[in-house]
Parts: sequence; structure tokens; C-alpha cells
Amino acid sequence: MGLVMTESKSGKGSFPTTDWGLLGDVRGSNTEAKHAALDILIRRYWKPVYLFLRHSGREEEAAKDSTQGFFANWIENDSFAKADKDRGRFRSFVLASLKRFVANEHRAAYAQKRRPSAGLLSLDELMDNVDVPFDPADNMTPEMIFDKSWASEVIQRVLRHYEQECKTTDKLVHYDIFSRRIIKPILEGADESSYADLARVHRITEKQAANHLLTAKRAFQRLLKEEIRLYAESEAEVSEETRAIFRILGQK
Repeated sequence: MGLVMTESKSGKGSFPTTDWGLLGDVRGSNTEAKHAALDILIRRYWKPVYLFLRHSGREEEAAKDSTQGFFANWIENDSFAKADKDRGRFRSFVLASLKRFVANEHRAAYAQKRRPSAGLLSLDELMDNVDVPFDPADNMTPEMIFDKSWASEVIQRVLRHYEQECKTTDKLVHYDIFSRRIIKPILEGADESSYADLARVHRITEKQAANHLLTAKRAFQRLLKEEIRLYAESEAEVSEETRAIFRILGQK
């Protein structure tokens, strides 16, 4: 019987559980919980892994094969369970592991024949419907691309929570203004909508558009910090990681 792919809930509202916190289930003896935790981690990190490989010189299909092989190797060797949060950020652990995988040419070649074990989500299906939220510049290193893809995924995950919150509070105008003015320029390189344009679209005044944007910024910042608190060790780290996400996304 297939698993239902859904992210676990933490004690902080409806946010997914922390990457580090998922490792408790990965290390446990409950097979279903272990598979569910692995599915969440793979969903969160397959795209940064794929883009790192793609921009390390692999053609599209070879990058997909190596992405499969990387996660298959991690599952077979129980590498997720060996991660140690005292050694730094989880994404740094993933990137270091990926670099070791790439450095092993025999393993990388063998990866083309490997797939994550039965019971887990289909990476083939995910990668066949890949939606890359940014077009990496030629001067970006694979490491920069990995980080930017990770940061983009965090922002989009929080954005989905904010959209849902706006639906339940009848504030979708706030969401649309925030998306057009802030998010699309950051993630898609779109032009920043003017207050005049936003006012015309929503049939409100420019002042109202500006006030809606300020409200939206505050709400999104609150939700982003809640997300980061799931894996940060302190409020200082929350602030540091928030700045890091937008610094990474601002890289050209």
C-alpha cells in the first residue's frame, strides 16, 4: 500500500517538521514513519541536488540519473541517519555528501542503474515535472546554485502557507500585491509592479496598495521566521538565516 505524501506537522501551527527533527523518524524502527520522513527530505532537497549536478557539467538525463543514484545511495547506506546537527546546517551536510558522491566516479557511473527503494515517492515523476524557479547565471558555481535552489524552495514553501492564511482571512489581495511586488521579482526576475499598477488591478488607491504590502510583508516575515525556527538553535540564528536566504536569492 503506497504512502500518502504529506509533510509532518510540528507543534508550531501547520508548518512541516524540521529537517533535523525528521531524523528521529529516519533513525527509528517504524518503517512507515521512516519512509514518510525520507519522502519529505527527498522532496525538499532533490531539486538543489539535481541543479548542482546539472550545472556541474552533466546533461539533463545524466543529472536525473545521478540524482536518483545519490538518494538511492543515501537510503541504502542510511546516510540520513548519520547526520549530526552539532556539525552545522543540514543543507551543508547534504552538499558535502553530494560532493563526495560526485567525486567517486565509479559510484556516479553506477548511479544510472539505481533508484530509491520501493515504498518511497517517485523521483522520476518529480523530475519529469521539474519547475525550476530561476535561471542560474553563467557565473554561478554549482554550490551557489545548490544554495539558491534551497533558499527558493524555503521561500516558496512559506509562500504557500501565506497564501493559505490569506484565503482563510479573506486577504488574497494582500497576497497578490506581495507576490507581484516582492516575490516574483526575486524568484522569477519579473519587473516590480508599481503601486499605480497594483491599485489599478485591484481597484484600490495607491495608498491602500502600499498599506496592504506593508501588512503582507509583516505577515510573511512572521511565517518565514516560524519556518526557520524549526531548525535554528536561537533567535540570533533565525535572524542570521533570514538574512542569508535573501542574500543567497540576491546573488547574480
